[in-house]
Formats: sequence, C-alpha cells, structure tokens
Amino acid sequence: MTAMARIEHAPRSAPIFGHRQRCGDGNRRLTRVLTADAARSGCDIALELVAVEPWSSATFTGSVVTLSLVAPAGPALTRWLTDLPEADLPMGRDLVADIAVERDAAGCRLRILVCYDAADG
Repeated sequence: MTAMARIEHAPRSAPIFGHRQRCGDGNRRLTRVLTADAARSGCDIALELVAVEPWSSATFTGSVVTLSLVAPAGPALTRWLTDLPEADLPMGRDLVADIAVERDAAGCRLRILVCYDAADG
C-alpha cells in the first residue's frame, strides 16, 4: 500500500468520464465491511462519514473517504488499527487501495482510497 500523503486528488471541477460517481451506498458498504472486519478482531466500533473527495489516476477513478472512528480503547483495537492498512477488505468490484489511520486530539480518523470497478468482482 502507498502512503496516503502520496494520493493525488482530482480537482473538484475535473469531470470524471466513463465511471459513475458513488452515492452513499458505496460508503455504507465500506462502513459495513470495516465494522465486520473490526468485529472479527474483537472490536466494537462506530464510524461516521466525515468527507468524500473525488479521486482519479490515469487508470482508476474513485474517492478518498474520511471516517471518524469511535471505539473503546484496548489491545484489540490497537492491533486492528495497526493491521488495518494491510487488510484485505472485500468490496466486490471496488478496491480498497490505501488506508491511513490518523490520530489527533479530536480522536481517530480513517482515510480510505476506494477505486471503483477495479476488480473482477
């Protein structure tokens, strides 16, 4: 996985041709996948959508999704967050290309690059 800082965002005014923009359903699926993965690791988490930014490269289109994470502290959460950037998260035809865990005084956020229609599903 690449470092999230290296992800380049498409300008907000840039049109994205040939691929559909995702509505809330794709983001709800992402939160369900993350919540299920956390549960398998013994973590009870709550995620809230903070922002969705369009993203594109020469070959893919997608979004950088920022989620706020609320969860009880503990060893299971620490392990899950440590392992999360390398996790294989099943998203059907979409691909989770990068995950960054960001911690600050306000709490914990996940920034996730999702490429649409990237896999054979």
